[in-house]
Amino acid sequence: MATSEDSLQRAELLEGRLETTIHFRIAEAKGLPPPDLRSTRDSYVVVALDQEEMYRTAVVEKNNSPLYGEEYMFQLPREFRNLSFYVCDAGGIRDTRIGKVAISKELLVKDGITEDTWIPIRAIDADTEVQGSAHLEINVYEHLAHYVLTIRVLECHELSSFGTTGLPDPYCQVSVLMSGRKEWSDPKRSQVKKKTTDPSFTEIFEYTFRSFEELTSVFIKVAFYHGGRVGDNPFLGEINLSMAEITMSRSHNAWYQLCSRRESESRSNSSDLGSLRIKAVLLEDFIHPLSSYELLSSALLESLEVENLVDSALFILSEAHKNRTEMGKAIVKIFLKSNKIDGLMKAIIEHEVKVTSDPNTLFRGNSLASKVIDEFMKLVGQEYLQRTLQCCIDEIFDSKRNCEIDPSKLTDADHLDVNMANLLFFVEKILSAITASALSCPRSMCRVFALLKDIAVSHFPDDGDSVQYTAVSAFVFLRFFAPAILNPKLLNLRREFACPVVARTLTLISKTIQGIGNIGAMKQKGASMVRKEVFMTNIYEQIMDASHIRSVKEYLTAISDPQGGKESSFDITVYREGYLVKRSQRKKMIVTPKNFRKRYFCLTDKRLYYAKGKPDVPLCTIRVEDILGVEQVDDDTFNMKFMFQVIQKDRILYVQAKNAVDLMEWLSAISKSCPMPPPDTFHNGAYLNNSWTCCGSADEKAAGCKPVSLYVKMLGKKEVIDLPVELHKVYRMLLQCQAKLMDFKRDASEIARSSMVADDSTSTDAEGHNPGLHPNSMLAEGHSPGLRPNSMLAEGHSPGLRPNSMLAESHSPGLYPTSAEDLSPGLRPKSMFSRGTHTMTVDGTKSDLPVRLKAVCSLLVFVKNMEVSSDINIGRNTLKPGSSSEAPFRCQQGEAYLVQ
Repeated sequence: MATSEDSLQRAELLEGRLETTIHFRIAEAKGLPPPDLRSTRDSYVVVALDQEEMYRTAVVEKNNSPLYGEEYMFQLPREFRNLSFYVCDAGGIRDTRIGKVAISKELLVKDGITEDTWIPIRAIDADTEVQGSAHLEINVYEHLAHYVLTIRVLECHELSSFGTTGLPDPYCQVSVLMSGRKEWSDPKRSQVKKKTTDPSFTEIFEYTFRSFEELTSVFIKVAFYHGGRVGDNPFLGEINLSMAEITMSRSHNAWYQLCSRRESESRSNSSDLGSLRIKAVLLEDFIHPLSSYELLSSALLESLEVENLVDSALFILSEAHKNRTEMGKAIVKIFLKSNKIDGLMKAIIEHEVKVTSDPNTLFRGNSLASKVIDEFMKLVGQEYLQRTLQCCIDEIFDSKRNCEIDPSKLTDADHLDVNMANLLFFVEKILSAITASALSCPRSMCRVFALLKDIAVSHFPDDGDSVQYTAVSAFVFLRFFAPAILNPKLLNLRREFACPVVARTLTLISKTIQGIGNIGAMKQKGASMVRKEVFMTNIYEQIMDASHIRSVKEYLTAISDPQGGKESSFDITVYREGYLVKRSQRKKMIVTPKNFRKRYFCLTDKRLYYAKGKPDVPLCTIRVEDILGVEQVDDDTFNMKFMFQVIQKDRILYVQAKNAVDLMEWLSAISKSCPMPPPDTFHNGAYLNNSWTCCGSADEKAAGCKPVSLYVKMLGKKEVIDLPVELHKVYRMLLQCQAKLMDFKRDASEIARSSMVADDSTSTDAEGHNPGLHPNSMLAEGHSPGLRPNSMLAEGHSPGLRPNSMLAESHSPGLYPTSAEDLSPGLRPKSMFSRGTHTMTVDGTKSDLPVRLKAVCSLLVFVKNMEVSSDINIGRNTLKPGSSSEAPFRCQQGEAYLVQ
């Protein structure tokens, strides 16, 4: 299985799970050599674990220094030796590989490539493509005063397919080198095994030696080749051993990784194939049980109850963490899963409107509200977006009509009036599709748009006629439809990037749609609009007439009705989609290529269906309630890799994924969507020729012959939104911005202390104390019983705490606080800030320092508690938070590190 069951069992014992992911970014290439008959290349990059393709970029046409700009992340499906980036040419009759960049697993585990780095592209040959391992059995025995050495290759695993058009036809040959000699012995060769990467051999190769000293000085070479060609057979790898290094008892059995030929190591790679700029990091995270994140979850959810949002843990996180997009994704999923999404939207919208003075700039910045609502729309509106725009986008890509209307970019062959007509045609078509789609808008989005409109109108009553439209259009047009039109690949509307002509058309349409986003503010035809591009004036004048203004306003009104749109809120979500190869469900006889067809599959929370293509009518639909389970199928069943089965009551659908990652992700998605637990047993083969290929049973309805894998059982336990995973992402964000949080704590503390010093100079009680401040309070200048001076807010030590502890308290030595309220017995609950006059300005509003400081401390306490738990569970390779190089470190006493 993709993930070893040993690791899963170990994770279960630790009441958590270990997740290993690879993150990579392919930025660009430069200096690619031009092909023989063309001056420029059409290129793309394939990312592979060893030689198994995991990801493929879009093709960049006619450019020897292409900009790819793609990044991806996937869970590690299996062990590997190299992460390879193959640069491929797509301009010929057949795609060819120009060269590769290979990063070893050891480098990824140790350091990784944490910043975009230029790496030379190397030529590809048999030695660079070696992979796999072999199981050797070596025996030595005495016979007639001689020593006999026997060598047998028991089996191999995952041999390379380089130099073959399909699976290799491998054979092995064994030779030995005597001490003092320069020539290897004549190789002894096995029989060829047909069409397999995992061959087993039966031959035993014998060598006789006169003395034991002669035997121990021998070197052994076991080489593997593909035997299906006339002429030189492609090299698949070799193993080199010294008998002096083998500890012999009766028998030596061991697995060895195949290596490239030794003489190839000294070969120079003189050809200049250019360079590739990439980033690649391997991350290992221990996902704790949900209870471990309770303090963080409470702090985030309780943000809705804080009187001023700037004093909440949620807002503090958004201030401290730079990447608000990643933060927004995690926050949306956490509040969705906790059924608090409506409360979240109300709180952030109210805050955003309150701090905005000009209604024309409402929701135009990169604020917390903007990012959270952005990610919410992408999550729940994906299918709505596809249904609305897919056909229009496909037509633009397929037709490749020229829509350039900028006179400075027109050529002699272009006609401005024709291009203008083309552009108007597409704008009209897309705008009509959008304004006619109000009833398809998910109701959860309608509720958010209703909040936007109502809160904005109540805050700007004098501008109510316009702000009721601009508040909604700021999101639905400017942040939802316009980005999808500009870059359809970004939101899964197309697999490939647009060619230059199509890209320019999409840019012009997106500009127009962004202008239409402000159409609600127009009260009459021809309302003045300041435009940077004068050439766009004509298109705006034609599209912004009374009819279009009315239709857009009607659309905005319809989608801002809390009872409008579809009944569903989060129940038409696409979990996974893509092209797979399926076997006909009516074929039960011998397997032929005609039984398999490539189809577009889509899994939602309601059904799994497939069609000939993405826009086509489904050929078959399976309700998720009818799916009993999903499991992997043995490769030998159909002689195909990455096969899995969707088990139904009356039949089984056999499907082939593209690679190991694709297989794992489909298994995960289908397992999560199934409402019923998986069965206890299943058949890991197929019913062919009146019997099961796995167990031989002739009964088609026979019970399964193999227990369901632990991996699938664990997948079935996961939710579509995995709350511990999302909370762990926030934990990582807190680690990265821990220094910023400490700055927040220090700033709030200093302002509070200064305020109390000023108060103390004007108001004291009979004993000379500030009446609202207990002598032993956290912020007093003196000592507190059991505390060191200023230990709460200073960077010093507290008894029983690690250095830099956030809260000073009288816990037992070695214990950590569990919340920001675990204070010393000598502290009074309200002695910190008694008068409510201690404030600072945050995001244009007054912050209540006691509440803000408590929230900051709660986040820091959570980080420290998780540090202890992470030390116990992993405590191995770690990343220092905030480090630009993200170099690995060991966990040190009193420091919080990012567990890698």
